[in-house]
Amino acid sequence: MVFLLAAPLASAATGRAVHDAEIRRAAALSDTTRVEARLVSDSGGPAVDARAQSLVRAPVRWTQPDGHVRTAVVSVWAGSPAGSMVPIWTTPQGAATSRGPATPGEAVASAWMTATVTFALATGLFTAVWKVFTKLVDTIRYRGWEKEWDEVEAELSEQFRNR
Repeated sequence: MVFLLAAPLASAATGRAVHDAEIRRAAALSDTTRVEARLVSDSGGPAVDARAQSLVRAPVRWTQPDGHVRTAVVSVWAGSPAGSMVPIWTTPQGAATSRGPATPGEAVASAWMTATVTFALATGLFTAVWKVFTKLVDTIRYRGWEKEWDEVEAELSEQFRNR
């Protein structure tokens, strides 16, 4: 009964928390502008493979609308060559990030995914606890039966000896 109440509540709570965090992040990045930056040096790592892409941190350079040239280290695809264009988001102060603000759809998708994973983990935890509990109860019950059988066998032995 506890699981039937707790798992959906925990899933909803974590989903809501992720959604709120994404919305707060989007609000914090609302004044950012998408800019095409140029990769300063090779990003390192293996060449980009469509099946197994990974991100690495590498320096990029771009020109602000006021004409100032800026450099920052952001996440880029491993194996990207120097001179590649990389989309980044910049603040008016010149700070850069490789991930822009989440769209409302992305926030909802993140929330649903987190809620689903939370429910799956809660179900797995409940199943594991239930298995351990039933194993413990069975062990206690088997020991009790053994003790009772030992007592019955002793009584039967006594009765057969007295005949």
